[in-house]
Amino acid sequence: MNQHPLIPLVFSVILTLLMLKQCLSRKKILKVRLFLAFFLSFISALLLAFYGEIQRLENGIEYLNWVLLVLDIIIGVIFIVFSELSSMNAQFTQDLLSTLQKTKYYVLIDRKNRVKEISNLFLNDLDIEENEAYKKNLFDLIEQKYQITSVNGTQTNASDLNIFYKDAENHNVEMNLILVDKNGDEFAYYFAETMIMTFGKFRGRLFVGEKKSSENLIGMEKNLAESSEELDIIKSRFGIILDKTKDGIFFNNLSEKSIWLNDVLVEDLSLTENDLNFQDFIANIHPDDRAMYQTKISQVNNLHPNYSISYRYNIGSRYAYVKEEGSRISNGKTIELCGVIRILDNYRFEKTKTELDGILGEAEMLAQINNLYKNGKTFEVVLIKMSSIPEINETYGRIMGNMSLSEYIKLIRNHYVDANMIYRLTGLEFVAIITDYRKMEQLKNALNNKEKILHVAAEYGSTSVKIDVNMGICYSSDGRDAKDIIAKSKETLRFCTNPQFKASFAYYKDIR
Repeated sequence: MNQHPLIPLVFSVILTLLMLKQCLSRKKILKVRLFLAFFLSFISALLLAFYGEIQRLENGIEYLNWVLLVLDIIIGVIFIVFSELSSMNAQFTQDLLSTLQKTKYYVLIDRKNRVKEISNLFLNDLDIEENEAYKKNLFDLIEQKYQITSVNGTQTNASDLNIFYKDAENHNVEMNLILVDKNGDEFAYYFAETMIMTFGKFRGRLFVGEKKSSENLIGMEKNLAESSEELDIIKSRFGIILDKTKDGIFFNNLSEKSIWLNDVLVEDLSLTENDLNFQDFIANIHPDDRAMYQTKISQVNNLHPNYSISYRYNIGSRYAYVKEEGSRISNGKTIELCGVIRILDNYRFEKTKTELDGILGEAEMLAQINNLYKNGKTFEVVLIKMSSIPEINETYGRIMGNMSLSEYIKLIRNHYVDANMIYRLTGLEFVAIITDYRKMEQLKNALNNKEKILHVAAEYGSTSVKIDVNMGICYSSDGRDAKDIIAKSKETLRFCTNPQFKASFAYYKDIR
């Protein structure tokens, strides 16, 4: 049976048109489908163009019939497969609409606010049938049962809404309608809005949402009122803390490029006001530290919200080293850095406000140790010598040496010492008393971990210093009383400071 090439050409053209229609309906190019359709059309057209020449060839018609049969089969298979896919997509859409019918208030309106599709839930609430709603103005239908009082917090009515929603310019993402029924009860429709566009032209809107009763609204208002009261309490607490704290607190608004500093910082940094332009604040940072500071700040993000940085700041008569510790916070619109700034070398005042303030001396230390012996307590005495401070003083000055000394003592006090039991014997020697067994083990592990705790790198602005420390350590069982155990701690310290000893620390029990 002979077949004319025109037949597969017609079917392949129909297939191409169907593929183009699917592309338009899905608003994307279906590359594979279009390629197959165009390719089959091209082959069919090519066979039709050379049909006369093929007829004159020996066995040409026979071969042509086989080729045309293959084309028919391919076109048929593609029709079946793509029809099945389209059917699945249509079934999915139908199932989705069926779910919306049962669970959501939804309505599709055209550009003149006339109803095109509406859920049964919405129809039941308005007490109307589908044929009564079709092609009727949505807002007029709502006002048949309710009085519209406001939309998105603005007083309005159906006429105002028809004007507002008459074109594509007014696009709010959501529509919250407050309604009142004949009995005076208040309700609300909460709709999410989607604009419907075809070929770039505005065709209508889809509203999907839910209805809230007066009880729901009262509950929401109650929750809002409670949240507002809690917020007022938080504000009051925060205000009192800001007023009473002795710490220098700041809020750096990166979005608005402004920084607020509390009165403590205004005084410490010799400023004239609490609010500053951020660039003015940066201008007071030492030129050698400014680039480092800006780089550090730019690296603070959601993955690394906490930061700590030291730099030199102009406090009027000189540059003082300060330490800034803060965190990044954001509400989605505003990004802020907030935290504490403290002066590390504040020698303008009689008290230095460093970690060395309040540290007691040898007499208090001996009394404390004897008291621990008297009460039968187990404890550990750690004699600390700040070996590298003289070199730091000579290289960078006494201010840097005092800062390094203060910061290291703070590290020891915060991590290992209970009840501030740390005492100063000489300018470079300190005694730490540890009564917590867990902290004794923690110190031992830190010392055995490549002695990292004894060789600490510290950065102050663009200057990096290395703090080297020696430790002589005794357990309470190594001595009889305070003087005896301190003498043995000093013996242990001398042992580990010997250049021939490889470690920078020693336990008395290991050298006796």
